Amino acid sequence: MIVGRILYILGLVFAVYSTAVLVMSFFTGGGNIMMIFGMLNGFIAMGVGDLVIDMYKRKSAVAGGELDTKDKEEDDISEG
Repeated sequence: MIVGRILYILGLVFAVYSTAVLVMSFFTGGGNIMMIFGMLNGFIAMGVGDLVIDMYKRKSAVAGGELDTKDKEEDDISEG
C-alpha cells in the first residue's frame, strides 16, 4: 500500500512540475519537448500507483472473506 501511495505522490509532483516548466517555456520562447514526456511519465506513475492501491484493497477484502459489492449484488439477484 505504501508503494502505491509513494508512486502516486511522486507521479503527481512530477506531472505538476513538468506542466509548470512547460507553461513557463512557452512564455520564454524556449519550447522544451522533453517536458511533455516528463508530464506523461508522471501521469503513468500516478496510474500505476492507483492500480497498486486498488489491488491492495481488493486483496485485503478478499482475504477477510468478504465479497466485492458486485458479487453481493449478483448473489442477491440470482437468489430472487
